[in-house]
Amino acid sequence: MKRIFGIIVLLASGISALPAVAAEGVLIFGATRNTGLEIAKILVARGEPVTAFVRPTSNLENLEPLDVTYFKGDAMNAEDVARAIASKDFKAVISTLGGGRGEKSPDVVGTINMVDAMAITGPKRFLVVTIIGPGKSISMVPRQQVVQLGPIIKLKEEAENYIMASDLDYTIIRPGQLTSNPRTGIIRMDLEPAPTGPITRADLADMVVSAYDDDSTIRKVYQTIGDDPLATNRMDEQPK
Repeated sequence: MKRIFGIIVLLASGISALPAVAAEGVLIFGATRNTGLEIAKILVARGEPVTAFVRPTSNLENLEPLDVTYFKGDAMNAEDVARAIASKDFKAVISTLGGGRGEKSPDVVGTINMVDAMAITGPKRFLVVTIIGPGKSISMVPRQQVVQLGPIIKLKEEAENYIMASDLDYTIIRPGQLTSNPRTGIIRMDLEPAPTGPITRADLADMVVSAYDDDSTIRKVYQTIGDDPLATNRMDEQPK
């Protein structure tokens, strides 16, 4: 099986062909669940050190089986974020932050805190999962969902713009509807908008790690194109 990644073809099992691993590994924001947790599993399985930035009140049940280090703090607090990023010589920072319903969203403030801290202490490599909708990807959002998702898309776009205005080696990945079904291998990332369907978080995590391994993705923004055959829900904002 192969994965189409822009115009680059990657073996689905290619993440087992390990790159050189930095001694201090990767710092992940949003690793306690969903896509961030799936990314942590992949990196830990291949022997890469992972530090998870978690809130003091976070449920760590899903991370406990993994060999990860914790840094406790609040992504909305600039000092906490700066201390976390400066705590080790990380190779990269990965963010899947997104507010749950009824929570104050960390999308913009948390992103600004990360970008500002990385500009001072490094690392330069920054991979961020946002949402289909910002910029020209708005054409991929079903018309009936544009109003419902409008406030979320606005926040994500503001965060993306702040990242793109920085000097960081960023990769922005925009998924549509996310599911928790088993990985399918039916996913690719494209620089241009294209029709898309539901995407499993495990498949999305594979794409994020592939982007992390591939320097040709630096300073690019990708739409994810998928079609999870087990999904039945229409596009809706779900926690990443």
